[in-house]
Amino acid sequence: MKRLVIAVVALASILLSLSGCWWEVPPVARFTMSPISGTSPLLVDFDASASTAGSADLADYFWSFGDGTAGGGKTASHTYVTDESKIFVVWLTVTDLEGRQSQASKTVSVSPRVEPDEPTEPTEVRVEFVWPFNYDATGEDAAHLNDEYFTLQNTGDVVADMSGWTVESEGGDRYVFPDGFVLSVGAYVMVHSGAGTNTQTDLYMNASGPVWSNDFDIAILSDVEGTIVDIYSYASCLLAEPNLAHAVADPERCGGHV
Repeated sequence: MKRLVIAVVALASILLSLSGCWWEVPPVARFTMSPISGTSPLLVDFDASASTAGSADLADYFWSFGDGTAGGGKTASHTYVTDESKIFVVWLTVTDLEGRQSQASKTVSVSPRVEPDEPTEPTEVRVEFVWPFNYDATGEDAAHLNDEYFTLQNTGDVVADMSGWTVESEGGDRYVFPDGFVLSVGAYVMVHSGAGTNTQTDLYMNASGPVWSNDFDIAILSDVEGTIVDIYSYASCLLAEPNLAHAVADPERCGGHV
């Protein structure tokens, strides 16, 4: 009886061997990818070199990239493009020479590209008359010409090259800004009627006498092309109506932009 059992087992082994079932070991699909997440458009590299064969050699590598596209080969690359955040499921299917298959999957996270805000280009050169506009010097005007002055400020968003710009009074006095004079954004400059050495904060008209009327006057600022940039008028508050626009703090003086 014992001999019969051994014979049956041996015969079964031979039959299995002859049929090939004894060696039917399936392949195992494995892969790596890099990167695993990023911003669209995202290029991802895939590598199935870690996949192993079973009873037969591997014959085919098939990639499903999760966005409706596919590819082949032991290695592959794919670019993901999306305008919203998405997770793509990537499948690798390996097939051996005898048709046996194995699958593996991983996910790729892709977010949309956030376009940076376009930098705002500076667009406006703007220089204005601002207080103090000291048209009435302390004491005798003719003896204190440098105490008679007006003030300008760059209220725009770009540096103002004021070379050749002019300021004129209603009486016809005219001042021409020197070549190379620039006024930085937010900066002030005082222009005195008398004589002195020009700086970035103080300029001098070198007038022979008072420029601005103590009662009423108009100051006109023009650029080098002659385009009016700003107009400022003032009147003694003793002469002006009390509701003048831009009335200043000094109760004896009123002024404003026209």
